[in-house]
Amino acid sequence: MDARSRRSRESLRDAVLDLAGRMPISEVTVSSICAAAGVTRDTFYRHAESPVQLLADALSAEIDAAMEILPQTDAIGDGERALLEHIRRRASVYRGAMQPLLAAPVRSNLEASIRSGLLLWAELHAEIVPPVFAADASAMRIAVAYAAAGTVGAIEEWLRSDDDDIDRAVRLILAASPEWWLR
Repeated sequence: MDARSRRSRESLRDAVLDLAGRMPISEVTVSSICAAAGVTRDTFYRHAESPVQLLADALSAEIDAAMEILPQTDAIGDGERALLEHIRRRASVYRGAMQPLLAAPVRSNLEASIRSGLLLWAELHAEIVPPVFAADASAMRIAVAYAAAGTVGAIEEWLRSDDDDIDRAVRLILAASPEWWLR
């Protein structure tokens, strides 16, 4: 991606995050994003299909940055904490994307980021993976899908609760997780 396109993408991401932090994403328009980002509608549509898709993309980029901690830690709780710190920092954005569940593109990208993190974790710590999953890629994908979807559901409930206690949320999510992930 060339520098101009990269600047436009960053301006659009900043604009949608700012607007979605102040109002529900369902009320954010392409026109308001373009005005805030200082770009044309044509530029918007070169980067996104809709405000909610742009929001999902912007949040995914931040989650990816937060998950860079995984190769540097030996505790899955550190990754969970980094994810929840991102979500707490953007709580107004996530709450504005709930109707009552997260908007589909936001939920899908969050779940995909968690899946990627779990697959990386299993790759970095292959000794924790039970033989039934280690020997069967399809079974491993099922285990990862289950854990990722459950984590997203827990995050949605955490957001609804207005509980800001990350340590408590990490403890509860890890307590609900299959024990083998925690070894």
